[in-house]
Amino acid sequence: MMESPHLGDSKEGTAERPITFDERTGITKRDMKTFCAVLDVRAFDSVPSLCAAEWAAAYRLAKMWEFEQVREFIFKHLEASITDPFERIEFADALGVGRWVVPALAQLCFRDASLTAAEGARLGFERFALVCRMRETPRTRQNVNQYEASLNKVLPQ
Repeated sequence: MMESPHLGDSKEGTAERPITFDERTGITKRDMKTFCAVLDVRAFDSVPSLCAAEWAAAYRLAKMWEFEQVREFIFKHLEASITDPFERIEFADALGVGRWVVPALAQLCFRDASLTAAEGARLGFERFALVCRMRETPRTRQNVNQYEASLNKVLPQ
């Protein structure tokens, strides 16, 4: 059995001591089924049809168990499946993908529609205030990349 702080001891995974999916491990049966579906795509020649939440669950396990090639494969598909800036920020926070935050915030700064109270709640107060402050600056920026540059100056890396 693999040695990992995310698994039990080396005797876990035997008939006498099966791996459990519960609150202690933070792994659900559905997470494991999704992860196995990704592993089952023989040499990555095909792509399982998964929603963003399923890709995220598989990514979390691949990262936890240090399956680097599998994690990279999953990340590529996860990144392509999340286009909404709010979802991208939420998944970035949940999965520790900090590089998604600034581009997503920049999209919110650049869009024409104002942020709603519900969207502000999804962002959290600090990010909501930051986006509002950036949007209040004169609209001289020509594209989203200029917002990204401004955000990179004020957000900690």
